[in-house]
Amino acid sequence: MKKFKFLSPKFAFALLVAVVVFGLSCSVKKTTPTVAGGTSEETNTLAHGAVSSVVGRDGQSKTALSFKNSNSYIASSEYGGKFSVAVSFDISAWIKIENLPQKSAQPHNLIGKFSADSSAVPSEFSLALLNGACGTEEPVFAFFLTDLTDETSSIACEHAVLSKKPVKAGSWIFVEAKWDGHYLTLYQDGVATAKEERILAVLPYSKLPVYLGKSKVPFAIDGLSLNAEAL
Repeated sequence: MKKFKFLSPKFAFALLVAVVVFGLSCSVKKTTPTVAGGTSEETNTLAHGAVSSVVGRDGQSKTALSFKNSNSYIASSEYGGKFSVAVSFDISAWIKIENLPQKSAQPHNLIGKFSADSSAVPSEFSLALLNGACGTEEPVFAFFLTDLTDETSSIACEHAVLSKKPVKAGSWIFVEAKWDGHYLTLYQDGVATAKEERILAVLPYSKLPVYLGKSKVPFAIDGLSLNAEAL
């Protein structure tokens, strides 16, 4: 088995910020997204909308990325491919929700893998913020994971693990989702807030990208780490 992973969080995010700034600067006079260049690790990364570098959780350096609206996102086909036929994964990031969303039946994707026209119903997985969806009474993080080898399966509330700890706006929160092929566990600030049995032999093969953003909730993200162990 081969293990794929992002670069170290600080180095990877410095590169990603540079890529995004490059992409944005090149797209000022264009109406279509710009494919950013950068290193081979960042090839096929797409920056779109009001994505900008902002001061991160250290309070000094611009290591974080800010997503302002549903037109703000980063899409990486390369890392989407690395989650194909994965037998386990670990997704983590520091996230700051700028403004809590109004109650809605729609999840707000923060990190997810899905087709461009289905961000409201992610195709494979999504770390999302919920407020009203899946019966939530207050804003909480959730992780959706579905078994696409089952043709009748789709992303739905029964495929989500929901944190039991409410989310507050304006503060950096460390969020982590781990799947070992048997259990899916959601952590918040180092504490497991939800754990459910989720037995899958392997994630499906697909060329869908991994998206950061593409939701209606404004947020910032820092220290992103995506690790997937594939067949």
